[in-house]
Amino acid sequence: MADEPESSKMVNSVPETPEVDGPLRQAPAPRPSAPESPGRMRRLSRSRSGIAVIGALVGALLASGVMAWRSDELPFMARDVCWGSLSPDVVHALFSDTDVRSRELPLRRATEDQMHTECSMQGFGADELESEVTASVRTLGELRGAQAWSWTEEYLSSRMTPLGEGITGMASSTRAWVALPASCEERSYESGEKPPLRVVTLASEAADPEGQNVVDARRGLDSMSRAVVRLANGVMERYGCDGPYSDPPTLRRAPEGNELPDVDADRLCGIQGVRLPRWAEGPDAEVVGITPGTKPGPSSAEGIWACDVRQPFGPNRLRLMTVADPELAGVVSRVLGNRATRLGGEGQGAYAGGLSVYAADCRSGRVAFVAYEPGKESESHADKSLALAVLPSYVKAEAKRVGCGDMNVKVPSNLAP
Repeated sequence: MADEPESSKMVNSVPETPEVDGPLRQAPAPRPSAPESPGRMRRLSRSRSGIAVIGALVGALLASGVMAWRSDELPFMARDVCWGSLSPDVVHALFSDTDVRSRELPLRRATEDQMHTECSMQGFGADELESEVTASVRTLGELRGAQAWSWTEEYLSSRMTPLGEGITGMASSTRAWVALPASCEERSYESGEKPPLRVVTLASEAADPEGQNVVDARRGLDSMSRAVVRLANGVMERYGCDGPYSDPPTLRRAPEGNELPDVDADRLCGIQGVRLPRWAEGPDAEVVGITPGTKPGPSSAEGIWACDVRQPFGPNRLRLMTVADPELAGVVSRVLGNRATRLGGEGQGAYAGGLSVYAADCRSGRVAFVAYEPGKESESHADKSLALAVLPSYVKAEAKRVGCGDMNVKVPSNLAP
C-alpha cells in the first residue's frame, strides 16, 4: 500500500502525546479560543452549515499534510514542519516574503524504503510558485552507480563548506547535508555489522547557481546551514538516537575572484606535483572553486576537499576531489560499475569517460580520490582524457598528505596520456 502524507502538526501549550507507532506523532488538540467578540469563524461555528464548513476545511488540511503561512501573519497557530524539525523562523529564513506551504511523506519511509523520504517546502507569491526547498532523509550507504555519483557531484562540490564543530556535514547557499549517527537505526544489526550511512539533506534551486551575488550567497549559506542542523536534530529526536547538535557557527562562503589561487600547471589547485598535461595548458585557465575554510589537500581532520578548474573559452573543465571520510569514501568508490576500465597500483580504481576514481585503505580508513570532467562522464573512452591524465599525479601527492603513504596509479598502456 502506498504511503500516505503525514499530517501537519500544530504547536501550542498542550503537551504532545507520545506516538505509539514509531517516529510519527499525532497532532495535539488546538487550544480553545478566548471568549472575545465572535468574528467570522466563531459565527460560522454557531450554525450547522458553519460547523460542516469548518470540519471540511480542517479535515482537508490535516489529510493532505499541507501547511501555509506568511512570515508576519500566521493562520491558526505557528507549527513546526518537516517531521517537527523546522520552526517557522527557521523556515522563513529560507524564503523571501512569501506564503510557505509544506507537505511531507512519513518519516518511516526512510527505513522501509532504502532510498529516502521527503518534505517539500514551497514559497508562493500571488498564488504562483516562486521557490522550493526539499528536505530528505536518505540511506546514502545503499547508493551505487549513477545515483551515488549524482549525490557526490551535488553535495561534495567545491562550493560546499564543512559545518565543523563535530558535525559531519557541509553547506552552501543552495545545498546542505548532515550525516546521522549510527544509532539512528530502527532495525538491529549482527555483531560487527555496520549500519549504512544515512544523511539528511536540503536542496533549493540549482546546485551551482550562475551569477549569485555575495549578499544572496551569504544569506543562503547561513539559512541552509542552520536549517540542516535543526533538521538533523529533529530526525534524531524522532528516532531516539544520539544528539542534538549545536547550531553551526558563521561559515566561510565559497571564495571568488581574487580570493582564488592562480593556475600553476605544475602546482594545480595549490598542490605541489599535481600537473596539467601540456596539451591542456592555456593562458585562459583559472581556478573557479575551492572548498572554503580548508587548505589544499585535506588533513585527517578535514575529510572533504575539492577544487574546480576551467578554461572559460576552451573545452576543458576539471574537478579534483579527495574524500577522507571513510563512510563517504565508500560511497564515492562505488560510483563506477563493472563496465569501467580498471586502474592498477597500490589501491583500486576505475575510469570511464570523463570520470576517474581511485580508492585506498589507509591508516584512517578508506580514502577516495576523484578527477572529473563535468559533462563528459557518460562519454566513451576518449583519446585525451584530462581527468585520467591528472589522476596519477593527484593521487600520488594527496595520498602522502592524508597519510596513505606512497601510491602510484597504473593506467593501462592504451589509455596512458
